[in-house]
Amino acid sequence: MFILVVVYTIIFLLDVPPLVRRRAWRELVAFAVLSLLGLALGVPWSLGHKIFFPSEALIKFFEPLARLVLGPQE
Repeated sequence: MFILVVVYTIIFLLDVPPLVRRRAWRELVAFAVLSLLGLALGVPWSLGHKIFFPSEALIKFFEPLARLVLGPQE
């Protein structure tokens, strides 16, 4: 978990100052929200907790449609 926090800190230190200098507030907010969301999902995952991944729900949703369109798997 320590490595995860260090990596996110380095990414913030490298990416945030240019956004502030350019006064790109919308990009800064989007970057911060997505980064914090990733960190919030990464911390419990690094501690061994099972977390919900959106890709699993997408697979369950689209798999029947794919079978209908593409046919059964060979």
